[in-house]
This record gives sequence, C-alpha cells and structure tokens, in this order.
Amino acid sequence: MTENQQEDDKVKDIRKLEFYRIIGEGYKAMQDGRTSTIEDVREKLRKQRIHRNMP
Repeated sequence: MTENQQEDDKVKDIRKLEFYRIIGEGYKAMQDGRTSTIEDVREKLRKQRIHRNMP
C-alpha cells in the first residue's frame, strides 16, 4: 500500500466515524424533540472539517 493510499484510507475512516457520530447525535436529538435544518447541519460539518483541516 502506498503512502498516498494510506492517507486516503485514513481520511475515509475519519469521515465514516464523523458520519456515525452525527447519526448518533441526530437520533439523540430526535428522542429529545430537538430539530435542525439541513443547512444548519451542513454548516456544522463545514466548520468541523475546517477545524480538522480536512477537504
């Protein structure tokens, strides 16, 4: 496996974990009766990726 491919795999794994974490947050919010617009969620993701220096 090349170094570039390993880095790509690492980014994919981070994104998967982020995705599952967000799903968990969403499920918890639904149970609590909270809602967010899709734009709010997109903005939150964008800020998190900037913070982590991810594309």
